[in-house]
Amino acid sequence: MTLKDDIKARIQTDFGANADKATTMLFDAINKVDYLKTDRVIRCIVFLANGDLTDLSKYIETATFDTRDVMLWAEYEKLSDDLNYKRKRDFNKTFDECTSNVKE
Repeated sequence: MTLKDDIKARIQTDFGANADKATTMLFDAINKVDYLKTDRVIRCIVFLANGDLTDLSKYIETATFDTRDVMLWAEYEKLSDDLNYKRKRDFNKTFDECTSNVKE
């Protein structure tokens, strides 16, 4: 699998000197769990990790169990109560485009 250009750029920006390690961690996970290889799931994991390898590992593990968790946490923001969320990002789109024209 080859990562999309926006994902590679975001990993480089967020992880800096650890970008190669982060990429390796993602590829290792994808090779073990095939359903992690969607661009949306990868973008969600990278977004949530925010440049921290420990968090990257945590979100990879979470996505391995259930990808819906990382998609919810990355794309939605909680409004007033536990069951009230609004979609703020769509990681089916690139990082630059993910906040434009977001549909529920």
